[in-house]
Amino acid sequence: KHFSGPSRAQGSSGGPPRALWMTKNLAELVCGIRFTSSKHWDPHPVVGLSAFCFGIPACGFLTVIVCILRVVDAPYSIGTIVHLPFYALLCLLYLGAIVTCGLADFVYIRCRHRSFYGKIDIVLAAATFFASNINFALRAGLLEPAVLSTIAVAAFMCSGSSKSFDQWVLRHTLWHVIGGVIGLYGSLRLAPEGPSISVHMWPMLCRVVGAYFVVVATLIVLTRFAISRERRIVVWEVGAKYACWKAVVD
Repeated sequence: KHFSGPSRAQGSSGGPPRALWMTKNLAELVCGIRFTSSKHWDPHPVVGLSAFCFGIPACGFLTVIVCILRVVDAPYSIGTIVHLPFYALLCLLYLGAIVTCGLADFVYIRCRHRSFYGKIDIVLAAATFFASNINFALRAGLLEPAVLSTIAVAAFMCSGSSKSFDQWVLRHTLWHVIGGVIGLYGSLRLAPEGPSISVHMWPMLCRVVGAYFVVVATLIVLTRFAISRERRIVVWEVGAKYACWKAVVD
């Protein structure tokens, strides 16, 4: 069983006191709109598991780094020198997105509330989005990043406009999948030192992704079966102290 505070039926009794105002995420502030999904979202294991989709782009960026270090002889070109640390940063950003997304969208999500973890998640997501676009534009120009960004933003806004719990589960899971696929595409498309590493890139990607799946499966099994229910409750309650839920006002 997942421990996430009051259920949809219970509302917001218990925990931090109810706030009398709602907070907006970055997309709402920039676009001047108000999403409806916060009125319906609640923990769902499919949404929680879909957070691991953001690990796939991290695997892509790591694959390119490993291939360059193994195959390409130094000294590197200026472009490669620029992209290597950029790729490392993006790898870390996408790995961080797994954590913030899991906490915000599954562990500490509460119907009709926004949490501190949600704020952290949207800030990291925005940083990852802009960093990915800048990096990809340096390699592919402006058109492809613009098209992919439009798809990503449309998927995110579609999730935000959900009008029921089941609709939010489907749309938000789809948003995570689309974000992961776009991130992976951006990591491999016109990769630095592409002609030199292309033969090695796909086999290496398969090994890295395979290792990632093993790590994820191990973590899930250990969390579910090796850690007692009581211990999970204690850990959840520690994190709940920092959730700072704010009530969403109609």
